[in-house]
Amino acid sequence: MRRFPFLAYLGPGLLYAGAAVGVSHLVQSTRAGAVYGYGLLFVVLFANLIKYPFFVVGTRYTIITGKSLLDGYEALGRLPIWIFFLISVGTMCIIVATVTLVTSGLFSNLLGISMEPWLLCAIILIFCFLLLAIGKFEALDGLMKWIVVLLTVSTVVAMILSFYAGIPKLETPGKTFSISDLGDVAFLIALMGWMPIPIEAAVWQSDWTLAKKTPDGKLPPMKYAMIDFNIGYIGTTLLAVCFLALGANMMYNTGAEFSSQAVSFASELVRLYTSAIGSWSYPIILIAAFFTMFSTTLTCFDAYPRVVSNASRRLFKPLEKIPTEKLYWYWIILVGVGSILILLFFRTNMKSLVDFATTVSFLNAPVLALIHHLILFGKEIPREERPKPWMNLLSWFGILFLFGFSIYYINITFF
Repeated sequence: MRRFPFLAYLGPGLLYAGAAVGVSHLVQSTRAGAVYGYGLLFVVLFANLIKYPFFVVGTRYTIITGKSLLDGYEALGRLPIWIFFLISVGTMCIIVATVTLVTSGLFSNLLGISMEPWLLCAIILIFCFLLLAIGKFEALDGLMKWIVVLLTVSTVVAMILSFYAGIPKLETPGKTFSISDLGDVAFLIALMGWMPIPIEAAVWQSDWTLAKKTPDGKLPPMKYAMIDFNIGYIGTTLLAVCFLALGANMMYNTGAEFSSQAVSFASELVRLYTSAIGSWSYPIILIAAFFTMFSTTLTCFDAYPRVVSNASRRLFKPLEKIPTEKLYWYWIILVGVGSILILLFFRTNMKSLVDFATTVSFLNAPVLALIHHLILFGKEIPREERPKPWMNLLSWFGILFLFGFSIYYINITFF
């Protein structure tokens, strides 16, 4: 430990990785490879690059100021807090429903059971509720380290072996991406929407960093906090590439397609791994994939009520009288019930729900990106603590791109 002192500060970055490596990776990145081959590899790398400044602010702001990123929102005025609150409340049930639906497909395969998707999702969310009630942050923090390691090893091994799998390809050329094709652009938006994770997750990262305070109230040194964040961020980027490569090597131009139903999709996803590694690995991969998606569900189920309760206390004076812990549980019950109702009354088509949720997140991204830029380079951050000029340029480029491409998508879709 003395040789690697940063190991003592690992945690928030791995929680971020556990939240990020879910739908955006197992579903969207793998679908991207299966449908377009390596045609969207640059998009995956590009999306992670341009969004980096909008996530790193969660760690940098908290370490420098000792406050939650929502304090940075509030320092800009009430409007940014309202924007964050409305975006989070408007999407949290959809996002939790989406990740839980994918988790339920893997869970159904794991146990070999057949059950209504909404009911299985309800069971998973109730278990998450109990785990958070009993274990709190410590259980979440400890569980994630093992899950991330298991998934990473399994995916990297499967990806390497997939290059030697010798999967037969069709003689006709495979599908290529076209910027003028509305269906291709819609998928691109969906892919980038949660790549690597919705931008509001920077607030989660901030709160997780605060939760790592020592008993005497000290936060990790900036050096080690950034190592922790970068391990999580760069690691999830590389894993996204691995998932895309797995889909491209095992499914692209083979005539095979992913199912839109969660249970069938989960089975097909695990089959990609076992085709590359061997049938003996089926239970190992299925368990790793399930716990990966379960970790995403658990993390989102914890994070949204945590940050929304924080934001709501700042906006509504009567809520200040309610203890923070109690308000958190009110919101977590609301998120759980709302997510189950979405699955019960609206959609259980996994593909449609995933694409809808990720598209909404992409269209929200430019506004949150601008707010995070203003915080990262704002007056609360001393000039000597601000990122290098290249980060400023990258941040502005990302903002302009996200606004520009959102406008382009809206234009070709509705006009």
